[in-house]
Amino acid sequence: MKLPVHNVKIFEYEMGYAADEFGAVLNGPFSGDKSDYHCQEIAIHHWRITQPGQPLELSIQVLDKPARKLGLFTLPVLRVEFELITTSPELQDQFFSRFFKYFHKGGG
Repeated sequence: MKLPVHNVKIFEYEMGYAADEFGAVLNGPFSGDKSDYHCQEIAIHHWRITQPGQPLELSIQVLDKPARKLGLFTLPVLRVEFELITTSPELQDQFFSRFFKYFHKGGG
């Protein structure tokens, strides 16, 4: 998976999640007690992620899009917008490496 370019401040992905499901994963094991990341809900489907003791702060906002229909299957589509507020290239790479490992679904 291609990681974001370091000089980009805002970028978007589409993911196969519903907004509430995404929030449950983000607020669950991704940023839980054993995680390096802290998640704070700013508004519905909008979160601030920080890494205590490190200069990392970013915002994640999601929006449900129309589902994709493949024959009898209906797949959710979620627009995920990241806004990098404070980060270094190393911390950004570490964050997205962990993020994509936790949120990867469907085997590719």
